[in-house]
Amino acid sequence: MPQIQPVDIVAPGSFGLNTERASTLLRPQWATTALNAAINRSGRIGARKGWTNQTSTAIAGTPTIDVIHEQVLKNGNRIIISAAGNKVYKNITDYTDAGNDITSADNAPTNDNWKFVNLGNNCFGFQRDHIPIIRGTGDFADLTGAGTLPDGNDVVAAFGRLWALDKDRQTIRYSALLDGQDFTVANGGGTIDMTSVWTGGADECVAITALGANIIVFGKKHIVIWADGSGSELGLDPSRLEVVDTIEGTGCIARDSIAATGEGDLIFLSKHGLQSLGRVIQSKSNPVVILTKNVRSRFLDAIAKQIAVDPDLDQVRAIHDATEGLYIINFPVYGSMFALDTHHPFQDDDGETAVPVLQWQVGGSVIALATTDKAGIYLGSAGVVGKYGLNQDNGSTYSFEFWSGWLDFDQLNHRLKMLKELVSVVSVGVGSVSHVWEFDFSGTTNTRTYAYTGIASAEFNDLTSGAEFNLGEFSGGVRIQRKTLPAYGEGQFIRVGVTATVNSFDLVVQQISIAPKIGRMVT
Repeated sequence: MPQIQPVDIVAPGSFGLNTERASTLLRPQWATTALNAAINRSGRIGARKGWTNQTSTAIAGTPTIDVIHEQVLKNGNRIIISAAGNKVYKNITDYTDAGNDITSADNAPTNDNWKFVNLGNNCFGFQRDHIPIIRGTGDFADLTGAGTLPDGNDVVAAFGRLWALDKDRQTIRYSALLDGQDFTVANGGGTIDMTSVWTGGADECVAITALGANIIVFGKKHIVIWADGSGSELGLDPSRLEVVDTIEGTGCIARDSIAATGEGDLIFLSKHGLQSLGRVIQSKSNPVVILTKNVRSRFLDAIAKQIAVDPDLDQVRAIHDATEGLYIINFPVYGSMFALDTHHPFQDDDGETAVPVLQWQVGGSVIALATTDKAGIYLGSAGVVGKYGLNQDNGSTYSFEFWSGWLDFDQLNHRLKMLKELVSVVSVGVGSVSHVWEFDFSGTTNTRTYAYTGIASAEFNDLTSGAEFNLGEFSGGVRIQRKTLPAYGEGQFIRVGVTATVNSFDLVVQQISIAPKIGRMVT
């Protein structure tokens, strides 16, 4: 065996976080820390994007914007609606313009936990302990329609109707076709009493959504799927509605955690963690299969801390953005978001299909999350709305941190490794990046920091400051660079990583190589 044994770690961290097995040996594609990280289109881990302020004049007093919604009118016009400080606004640019305050004058809201949906040319808003509201193109007003109006905490617009909960959390009311203000039976409205549907004992409705030709009702311990038994030209005819499937043992615990992934599936938050409805249906004998199993303890801790302050999880928001391939869920009390990369599924150590899970700490007290067809991801912060993109959080830097799992390098697992060099291949702009490593679970971090510089063109054979060669260049001064850094220390097991304070530069970790001198057998 040669004394120097180079070992390449290709695509380190591309599987995302595995904190459940952080104290054991892991494949090099796992990460034990992936803070403010994202997986790029090539399947490489790097720094996430930041967000930029879209608001020129903030709301007076800068209350946190809790809800963002895009109203789409029949003429194709789109209006961004937001809720903050017990008011509702249009136009996220200037909140001091009196014309942008569209709060209902009928009854002032006492909370901002609105669920907004579009039907026809109207936008409807529902939230717990409030009269529903409606807007066409002017201000919101209290909903005053025909029949008994729903007064619960959730609503979905689907199949040309509103489907909304009552505050008893058992009754679902649906409107007449193409008329979200008419709930009379004579005109096609009606009710569903869920008390006679639960199969595993008493439960309560948390959320309603539509998927394909189905209405999905989520309790805390049940999922009930309704469909039109014979099919119809309406997509779903309530008069022919029947239960086609029920799932016991899991359900949804946060209304705004539900997001369609665009692939005939949706993700939701249960008491077990994040789940895929498609996988739950396929694994009915094991309905607690979860997407967050590799970060289970950390994720359940986030849920518990959120519930302690927010018992109904009203402030938990989630979205799925098809362009970025990200499902993002925010736990504002816990102080972190979790991002699932739905574009890069892989086979995990149990032989199951998994997706990378990453943890974000986004600066600016962000609560609201929303996606739009035209502009991508919006975030609600203190009196302003931001847009996901670029490399700062509203002008402030943020920390990127990646650590691999513990590595033993197979045939070298029983030998002492004396580290001589660490080779890092990263795509980076102008900025300082720290390359870190640790031996034998010691908790002692060894660090080499290198200040990367941008150039006008790719260079080769540049041996200054430890550079061996530069492999290519991207727009904005970002280029793939390979750096050989002197390293030190010894041990049987090693983990490596990359950290940086992101300040207007891109960073992607392509590959890490170590060149240890192989020593004696370790007993």
